[in-house]
Amino acid sequence: MSATPDLLVVGAGPAGVSAALWAATLGLCTTVIEAGASPGGQLHHIHFRPLNLAGSAPGDGPAIAAALADQLRANAIETRCGVTAAALEPAAPAVRTASGERIAARAVLIATGVRRRRLDVPGERKLEGRGVSFSATQDRARFAGEDVMVAGGGDAAYENALILAEAGCRVTLVVRGRPRARREFRDRVAAVPAIDVLEATRITAISGDDRLRAVRLDGPRGAFELPAAGLVIKVGVIPNAEWLAGALERDPEGYVPVDEHCGTSQPRVWAAGEVTHPPLAGLAVAIGHGALAAAAIRTALRGE
Repeated sequence: MSATPDLLVVGAGPAGVSAALWAATLGLCTTVIEAGASPGGQLHHIHFRPLNLAGSAPGDGPAIAAALADQLRANAIETRCGVTAAALEPAAPAVRTASGERIAARAVLIATGVRRRRLDVPGERKLEGRGVSFSATQDRARFAGEDVMVAGGGDAAYENALILAEAGCRVTLVVRGRPRARREFRDRVAAVPAIDVLEATRITAISGDDRLRAVRLDGPRGAFELPAAGLVIKVGVIPNAEWLAGALERDPEGYVPVDEHCGTSQPRVWAAGEVTHPPLAGLAVAIGHGALAAAAIRTALRGE
């Protein structure tokens, strides 16, 4: 490590990279650490080109992630990938990594984002990539014409069911409770004969050998099993904030609350992006949030 930086950014997703780029232009010496092998965060799981991002996007999620990495290099921002934050020392402030290293800075920005929620049932991890999927957009060609399932009751689950039906699949949409999807998605799904919706039903196990073969369900008609060649899981996300327990205030879902300046419950720690549970999740929001956080941090440090 070089001399103590002005700002340590934890997480190299869109919010973290945006904050680091803005911090650099504002004259702050900045270091970025990222648990993954490369910058980008959830962008690595977005296999389509964002249509609501103003300006010119270079392509799908991985392409945008690569562009973010290029920007960090072009601006000579110290970026260390494969470094996982394990604990926060808010008073210092400093971050302890999973390897035991202690990284101190004048200010810390938490931009660790979210991860996909899993079902945590038998067979899920074993068959991931062999029928268990998290994206109909990515795998619709592989599932085309097959009997498939989608788990989830929100907009994303309903949209994925529609994508698979368009690919010629016979789709069973498994909703644990009642649907949370917007009316427009529910109406569209109801109009497609190839989609069957099972409400108040949960997945209890996933079985197969070299690939997924069947899914075990439990619902109003009791326990039963249906054959399936694919299962797309769309049951929400979890904030990557467990490592902050005891150091920062978090809400009941584990997100980090922030004020209008992206400040947290600790005076030298800020947070930005989806780890804060913004009212609207998305690439443009994360980028803007990172920029606002960088400006607030510069103002605070300039006053020291």
